[in-house]
Parts: sequence; C-alpha cells; structure tokens
Amino acid sequence: MSVLIKLRDYRNLPEAESEVRKYILKNSKEVLEMTVYDVAKNSYTSPATVIRLCKKLDLKGFNQFKIKLASEIRGFDNMQLDILDVTNVSPNDSPVMIIDKITNIERQSIEETRMLLNEKDLMKAADHLHNATIIDFFGVGASNIVAFDATYKFMRIGKNVACYQLYDRQYVQAVNADAKHVAVIFSYSGETKEMVEVLNELQKNGCYVITVTCSSSNTLAKLADNSISVSSKETLFRSGAMASRITQLYIVDILYALCCQYDYDNVKAKVVKTRITNKDKVS
Repeated sequence: MSVLIKLRDYRNLPEAESEVRKYILKNSKEVLEMTVYDVAKNSYTSPATVIRLCKKLDLKGFNQFKIKLASEIRGFDNMQLDILDVTNVSPNDSPVMIIDKITNIERQSIEETRMLLNEKDLMKAADHLHNATIIDFFGVGASNIVAFDATYKFMRIGKNVACYQLYDRQYVQAVNADAKHVAVIFSYSGETKEMVEVLNELQKNGCYVITVTCSSSNTLAKLADNSISVSSKETLFRSGAMASRITQLYIVDILYALCCQYDYDNVKAKVVKTRITNKDKVS
C-alpha cells in the first residue's frame, strides 16, 4: 500500500491531521530528514497528531512512516510520477495537447494503482471468483460500465454471471444471493449509497463480497470481505471519472487473467469457442 497515494486520497480527516497531510505531501523529501517534532512544528500541530495520522496509514509510528516514504519517493522518481500533479485540460489546448494530457492521466493512474496492489488480496479474490457458483457484478454510473465489462469477460470463460443496469434490479439481485454467490462491487468513492445498501444485503445472505474502491478510508472497503484499491489522477474537473474507470478496468483484467491461470487449457478453449468471427455473423 502506497502511503503517499493514500495520504493524497484521504478525505474527511480532522483539521489538525489534514494540516499534517498537506505538509507531508508538499514537502515529502524534506520530511525524510525531520523528526516527528519537526513535522509537528512546521505543520502547526502536535507530535501526537502526526503519530495518529501514521497509525491511520496502518503504521506503527513516524519512524516506520519515514522508511516507507523513502522507498516510495524513489519509486515515484524512477517512474517520473508527481504525487500532486493535477492535469488541466484548458480551452486553448490543441488536439495533440489534449491527447497527450489524457494519455498521461491514464498512464499515471495505472502506474499508481500498481503501487497500491496487494498480491495476496488479488489472489484471494481470484480464488473466490474461480470457485464461485455464481458471480454477481455491481456498480452505478461509470462503474456500471466496468461491471458489464467484467460480466462479459467472465461469461466467456464459462462462469455463471449476472449484472444489471438499473439499481432496483441490482438490489433484487443482492437480496436473492446466497453463500454460493461471490459479489464484486465497483465504486471509486466507496461511499455510493446504493452500493452500500447492496453490500449490506449481500452480507446478510452470507455472500462473499469483493470491492474495488479508492485507496482512502471508505465505507465499502471497511465492510467488504476483500477490498482492492485503485488510484485516480485528478483533472481540472476534479472528478477523476476517466482515470477511475481505466483503473477499475485494469483490476478487472488482472482478476480475469489470474482466474484463467487456474485451468489455462480449458479456459483457452472456451475463449476460442466463444470468439465471434465474420462467418458467425448473420447478414
């Protein structure tokens, strides 16, 4: 888990912890040479506030934070990533400039998501998907598009899958699930009201739930059996919708490929069998 990305994406922190967060993000390299007292002084907070923030990052204290920070700064430098970069698309941009900016947003989002990924969580998710009798996919808005993409991929390898566009049908889908079902919920914010309601119904029925959300603390990630985090570079419009969709699709591709490895030859045959060619099309 990247502490820098998690810090950047944190929302609704207490005011004092938010000041520490801002200071560290703006002065990450300088922080490596500081004590907890230095950071507290420079952010106009207290050592206790700095340590509380470190513990919210699942770290024992400030020293462990600095060890993680040093490693990440090297990684960001090697990939030429700027943790605070906000790419703006302006009215005067040429088509080439817009193409380059969008390419950069999506490339960096995928590279940051790679830094967030936990191999054990991914393998655990893939194992449950492989063994599931039925896989249910959920999401609203842009996340619903990702859910349908996942549905098609897993259907091609012979999995019994379900996905609906309208929320009322997704809710009924959740109510009718049982322990034989594995559910995957896509929601970048992790706070989508409808998806929280769906998750509660799924868990009432003993359904194993995997969520794909942002890296910051959120309701869906806390409640899920397995949560996978993605990154999203901010844009001028601050929604991150384009980048979050790309990173969610990236997770779908990884889980799909991992599941294919369980029975590679059989899966390959199914993919070939379900490939639509010109001769299969009806004129």
